[in-house]
Amino acid sequence: MKKFLSIVCVIMAMLALTACGKFTCDGCGEEKSGSGKKITIMGETGTVCDDCYDMLKQLGY
Repeated sequence: MKKFLSIVCVIMAMLALTACGKFTCDGCGEEKSGSGKKITIMGETGTVCDDCYDMLKQLGY
């Protein structure tokens, strides 16, 4: 029983560590990890990385 619980705990820990997804930034086109930020420009919604998000905010979008 202890061995079974240990295996379940290890599997749960592995799933928790791999929960962060990857996405492709619509600004720079690079594949990034994390959740990204949603931004809408001229009616089009996209997902951008933190760097592109900061740049777009400086430009006033």
